[in-house]
Amino acid sequence: MKTHLFPAKALILGLILCFSSQVNAQSKFIKDLKKTAEESAKRTVERNVEQKTSEATDKAFESVMEAPNIFKSKKGRAKTEKGDGTEEKRRGEANPSGKNPGPAASGSHSEISIAGQFIPNGQIMYQDNFERDALGDFPAKWETNSGGEIITVDDFKALRTSGTGFFVPMLPRELPENYAVEFDLFTFNLEYKGTTALRFGIHLVEQPLISKAKKGAEIEMPLWYKGASDYFQVETYGMPAKISNKIPYDYTEKLNDIIHFTLLKNGKRVRLFLDDTKVVDIPSLAADNLGKYIQFYVREVDLQKNLVVALANLKITEEGEDLRSKLLRAEGFSTTAILFQTASDKLQPSSFEFLNQLGEVLKSDEFIRVQIIGHTDSDGDEASNQTLSEKRAASVAAYLQEKFGIASNRMQTSGKGETEPLNNNASPAEKAANRRVEFKKY
Repeated sequence: MKTHLFPAKALILGLILCFSSQVNAQSKFIKDLKKTAEESAKRTVERNVEQKTSEATDKAFESVMEAPNIFKSKKGRAKTEKGDGTEEKRRGEANPSGKNPGPAASGSHSEISIAGQFIPNGQIMYQDNFERDALGDFPAKWETNSGGEIITVDDFKALRTSGTGFFVPMLPRELPENYAVEFDLFTFNLEYKGTTALRFGIHLVEQPLISKAKKGAEIEMPLWYKGASDYFQVETYGMPAKISNKIPYDYTEKLNDIIHFTLLKNGKRVRLFLDDTKVVDIPSLAADNLGKYIQFYVREVDLQKNLVVALANLKITEEGEDLRSKLLRAEGFSTTAILFQTASDKLQPSSFEFLNQLGEVLKSDEFIRVQIIGHTDSDGDEASNQTLSEKRAASVAAYLQEKFGIASNRMQTSGKGETEPLNNNASPAEKAANRRVEFKKY
């Protein structure tokens, strides 16, 4: 019998072709898988490179910010960490007024006094932001018997002090009777356990010296963080009548950051403000010609311990005589800043700014007793002007009693009418000068 092999051959050939096709498909799959793995590995390497590059950039940036003469305050660090402005927005919400005790700013020539806060706005006499001084150098317009260098704090320059000694700005002339000194003090790394002797101070002297004067007045503060940073030492030296006192005020939480200082001298009286708070007020600290020049003093600022005590944004302005000093003068003073409605004892709103300042002065010193004397111009008859001047003086006293609680037994009122003119009442300007209120202590 004849056997037919064609179907069998065909079957075998089909199996071979099918197997070959599967092998080719499997080979292609393996190649594709290998390619995918290679691409994935490449992307992983690229991501690792990017991450390492980013980390290297961050480290480089941090190394710059940690350079020997570049520092950041707490506020500066918070601003860097919150680059989207979130932190600033939060601060704006927490402080709706938007006031910030940063670098001193110039302004008009008037004094603004609000319940212990003083904002100097007088004529600028001296200002130094170290803009022209190179990092690492001692500033050109200063003298010292110790050492120091210019550093950067946030976005401004500062004089980093070192050792123990005096740092003195080279003023063009001696300071006037009434002036304000503003500056920022930056401290850093004060947690160090060996800082018990660290101090900062301001000395008022009569000669431009770079060493301790024979006589002077000083306000000094310990910078021993978490130790004894809770008082100001106020003293005079080389004086017949010595002043020596510790004034309690805890400023611990203000250290290791920027503090804004304002020292205000009015005659013999000296006040010191930290940020917006008055911490020192001594009526006769600057007696006997003290305060014609100023010195900044530091003690035991050890750079090897990386302690930082730095001055920045110094500004000195000439200010007017304060109301308290005017009240204490034997002859008293008069003002045309208190205005009334025509032929009336009703105060105009423009008078309130002056009266509020006066009220704060009287409220702060219960020993001041004042005579309030009204004056008029020559318009109208003499009897009517006499009565009007008395009523206007009484109106001033009533305002001070109502708004500031000044006791009536601390104020005496009277009127002089038109009997004591300052001029001939020959023009509107002369008449306006005669419409005044006089104040004398008694």
